[in-house]
Amino acid sequence: MAVIGARLAESAELFPDKKALITENHSITYCELQQRVERHKGRLKVLMSSMKGKKVGFMLSNDSPFLELFIAISSAGAIAVPFDPKWTEEEFDRVTSYAAVDFIVYEEGFLSRFPSLRKKGLSWKAFIQVAPGKMHAEANSGDLFYIGFTSGTTGLPKGYQRTHSSWADCFLYGGRVFSLTKEDHILVPGPLVHSHFLYAALQSLHIGATLSLTSSFNSALVMDLVKNKKVNVVYIVPTMFEALRSIASFPFYLKALISSGAKWEASSKASAARLFPNTAIYDFYGASELSFVSFQKVGDQHEEGSIGTLFPLVELQVRRKNGQAAAPDEEGFIYVKSPWIFSGYYHDPVATSQVFNDGWVTTGDIGCTTDYGETFLIGRAHNMIISGGLNIYPEEVEKVIKDVPRVSEAVVVGVPDEYWGEKVVALYKKNGPLNQQELVSRCERTLSSYKQPKHWIEVDQFPYTSSGKVARKQVKEAYVNQLGALS
Repeated sequence: MAVIGARLAESAELFPDKKALITENHSITYCELQQRVERHKGRLKVLMSSMKGKKVGFMLSNDSPFLELFIAISSAGAIAVPFDPKWTEEEFDRVTSYAAVDFIVYEEGFLSRFPSLRKKGLSWKAFIQVAPGKMHAEANSGDLFYIGFTSGTTGLPKGYQRTHSSWADCFLYGGRVFSLTKEDHILVPGPLVHSHFLYAALQSLHIGATLSLTSSFNSALVMDLVKNKKVNVVYIVPTMFEALRSIASFPFYLKALISSGAKWEASSKASAARLFPNTAIYDFYGASELSFVSFQKVGDQHEEGSIGTLFPLVELQVRRKNGQAAAPDEEGFIYVKSPWIFSGYYHDPVATSQVFNDGWVTTGDIGCTTDYGETFLIGRAHNMIISGGLNIYPEEVEKVIKDVPRVSEAVVVGVPDEYWGEKVVALYKKNGPLNQQELVSRCERTLSSYKQPKHWIEVDQFPYTSSGKVARKQVKEAYVNQLGALS
C-alpha cells in the first residue's frame, strides 16, 4: 500500500539529475524536487507544529510550487486542500469557512481578487523564507490526503475526500492500462485544481517520468512542447482536442493521447484518429468521486456510446431507484464499487448517504447495460428535463445536434412552461455557415417529438468549468433574459 510522494525519494536516489518537472519558466530534477518537498515539510512543521490530519489550503498557479506543496502536505500526514482561482470571492469565502482549513498558503497575485487570503494565511514568498524544522510525521495509506471540490452545478461545491491508497495504489494499474513508463515525457496542460490533471501529474512523478506543465491551456504552446520538447503523452479534455485540431498540421509523433472530464463525441474521436494515426488514443469514463471506471482505446470494438472496458478491480451495476438491479436495456443509476472510490463528502453526511449504498457509489449518471455486457451512458439525473411528464436527458439531444456538420458545441436546457412544465430549448455555437433548419430537420428525423427543441438560440461562446465541461448553470444565467422570454 503506497502513499502520495513515497516514490519521490527513490527516484531522487536512482536518477537524481533526471528532469522531473518542466514548466514554462524553469525545470527541476528529481533530486531538486525531493529536496524542495522536504524543506516545505519542515516549514509546515514549524508553522503548524502537529501535522497529522491537519488541513492545509492553498491558492497557487499551475507551476512547480503547486505540486511541491501538495506532495509536502500529503506526505507529511496532513490533508491538501487546493483552492480554485476561478472561484468568485464569495465562493472562496464560503468554501474556506466550510472546509475549516488550519492554514493557508497563497500567491500574492491572487490578493486583489481574494483579499481575505491575507487574513487567513501566509504568502508563498513569506512561506519559503521560513527556516525548516525537522519533520518526523509520515502518512499512512488509509489516511486522507486530499479534499477536492466538485465543479458545483448548483450551490456550494462539495468537498470530496480521498485517501492515499485510493490514488497511489491506482497508479500501477493506470500505468498498465495506458502503457506508461518512466521513459515517458508527459504533458499535463490543464488546471491542477481539477482531479483529472492533478492525478495525471502525480502519477507521472510516481512512476519517475518527466512531467511538463503549462500555466494555462494554449493550443499553440502545447504543439510547440510536443514538437520541440519530445513530449510523447498528453492528457486532455475533449474541448482541448477541438482547439488543437484547429491547427492545420501535426508533424510529430505521440505515443498516447488520454482524454476524460467530459463526453468525447464519436466524430471528434474519429478526427483524432485521423490526425494521430500512430497514436494510442484513450477515452476513459470516471468522476472525481470514482476515479477510473472504464476506458476504451479508439479503434477497439465497442459500440458507439459504450463506456468501454471496466478498469481493473472495478465492478459496475445499473440499478433502479429502489436499489434493485435493472433489467438488460433498462435505464437506471450507474453504481460503481472499487478500491479507487472516494471516502465521502466533507462534513456532508446527507450528500454522502445519497451516493453510497452498501459500499457501492453513484454520482447520478444514468445508463443501461445490454444482455451482452456493454454499458451505455445516457445522461445525468440532475440535468434531466421533465416535459409533459416525460423524462428527457439533454445529453441525448445534444449528441444529435452536435452530429450536424459545422456545429461546434450545443447545450440543451429546460425552460419553465405553464402547459408542459418544462420545454426543451437548444443553444448552439457554429463554426461555419449553418442554416438552423438543418438542426430542426436532423432532430425531427432522429428524436421523438417530445425531445425535440421547441426554441433555438445561436450563441458566440459558452462558459466552461475548470474541468472543461460546459457550465450549464452559467449558461442559464448568461441567457436568462432570452430564455425567460421564451417561457
